[in-house]
Amino acid sequence: MKSYIYILTIAIGLLGWSCDDYLDTAPDERQEIKKLTDVSELVANSYSEASYVFLEWMSDNATALSRNNQKEWMTQNFMWKPVLASESQDTPVYFWSQTYTAIAHANQALDAIDAVENTDGDLKKAIKGEALVSRAYSHFLLANIFCQHYDEATAASDLGIPYIAKPETALIVKYERGTLQETYNKIEKDLTEGIALLSDEYYVGSGKYHFNKAAAYAFASRLYLFKRDYANCIKYSNLLLGEGITNTVFVRDMEKVFTGTSGNAMADQFTNPNSTTNLLLVRKETLNVPRTYVGYRSNHAVMNQVFRINRLGSKDFRDSRWGWRDDKGPNKYAQRWRYTTATTGYPYYIHAELRSEEVILNRCEAYIMTNVDGATENLDKAMVDYNVMAASWYENFVPLTSQNIIDIYGAYNAENMMKFIIAERRKEFFVEAIRWFDIKRFKMSYTHETVTGETSTLEASDLRKAVQVPSGAIAKGIQANPR
Repeated sequence: MKSYIYILTIAIGLLGWSCDDYLDTAPDERQEIKKLTDVSELVANSYSEASYVFLEWMSDNATALSRNNQKEWMTQNFMWKPVLASESQDTPVYFWSQTYTAIAHANQALDAIDAVENTDGDLKKAIKGEALVSRAYSHFLLANIFCQHYDEATAASDLGIPYIAKPETALIVKYERGTLQETYNKIEKDLTEGIALLSDEYYVGSGKYHFNKAAAYAFASRLYLFKRDYANCIKYSNLLLGEGITNTVFVRDMEKVFTGTSGNAMADQFTNPNSTTNLLLVRKETLNVPRTYVGYRSNHAVMNQVFRINRLGSKDFRDSRWGWRDDKGPNKYAQRWRYTTATTGYPYYIHAELRSEEVILNRCEAYIMTNVDGATENLDKAMVDYNVMAASWYENFVPLTSQNIIDIYGAYNAENMMKFIIAERRKEFFVEAIRWFDIKRFKMSYTHETVTGETSTLEASDLRKAVQVPSGAIAKGIQANPR
């Protein structure tokens, strides 16, 4: 059976395109789906190439740098305003549109897969599993950017995002956002169904650019941590790490990554697909992410605040201060080009989307949050996990002890261990945008000041922590976030 498709992607209402925009596209640009390899090509395009590092520039890791090149949309982003000045790469609008386009590819693959010749049942299951997990992950990122953070007490009334689970065939579709609880339920359903189908026997040589089982377990670890379902967070973390003491293969040697090489070489080492710690790598289109001399970034003062606390050695190898002028930060992004002619092309970088160090820290947090009051068993487990990582982070490493926590915070308990782990998460994921999710999760408050002296404070329960959906989508009927 033949299945002809044209990806009318989640079209007018969701992306905010006009009818003229759609009709300007040739109607016969179709892909004929005959074989499983055709479906797998669709799934390969179900990973959003839009960067979400703009979230880092909204966080307390960014500050005003007067000598940096600043654009209006960068200031809007930095000050948590709707980004109206640009819809280009590295903006919320671009992430919204490109991620829903990626979802459309996953949906088309899932729609077509049962109609193709069944030449390999195991491969068919693996492709379907990858499409389901990829679709879940894209919706998960959209929800955690454009919605409030999941809270069981309010999720049934908080706005979700449109969860698109089938290809669109109508030109104009009315989309409802539903609730955040409904969104998370659908994410979890896709994820768990997909994990059961995934196989690591395929994609030899390119497995880190697909949702293999390890990457799916890491995604599940994050999902359940964000839901505060700590039992499931530990379960899926264990499926990757094993139970008991973490194997050192899951922790990269930061001294080798950030010492004695060029900036691009450091980034290439950080995103090395042969590294056991890198579980999912995604190619991201960008104009600005590797260019630290553009926009609101970190500097020496910010890095001192982040890296000079709770040190367990003479040097933290993650504290790598590269920059063009006042900007400073570790090299995790190398500028690359996809050339279309001898002199022109598209800039991109490789993003370490999911990695094992996050899973270890997730499990640390889950242990801490399930510790029994008056006991220390799970606090001790978290400390053991942490020390395995920290041994690769610090020169002249001295292991963390309960006495250290007492000396720093006054008592060895879950509250103080969480303070320590939150600070370590900030160090570990510096410039990777994960900090923004933690700011939402832990209801942090801080103030930003622009290069012109304008100030604004992001409050603990600030409505602006849910990034506003694109104005074009609002104009086509998508409900706006409250302000």
